[in-house]
Amino acid sequence: METPKEKLKKITAWDVGPELTDTEIDELLLESSVVDKEGNAPASEDWSPTYDLNAAASKGWLIKAGRAASTTETEPDSVNVTARVFANCLRMSRVYSGKRAASVSSV
Repeated sequence: METPKEKLKKITAWDVGPELTDTEIDELLLESSVVDKEGNAPASEDWSPTYDLNAAASKGWLIKAGRAASTTETEPDSVNVTARVFANCLRMSRVYSGKRAASVSSV
């Protein structure tokens, strides 16, 4: 069974440029921690790891968009590629933002 971290890596295409780091994936998961189905908050000792992966993915795609936006290209044709990558990252962020609040438990 796929872990939340593995799923987040997959839905953010984390290793495809502009890449996310493993540490950033961990931070996105931490930031997207939500109350589990038993009502336990992430700070609770009884919390079952539960995440809003759509919120995490949306933020991940925004990070990738920021990286694409800061890329400077020297070849005239590569500017179009950079613009398309930036636009796609923003589009993906909107897709996952629209799906927020669907949570995934790792138990």
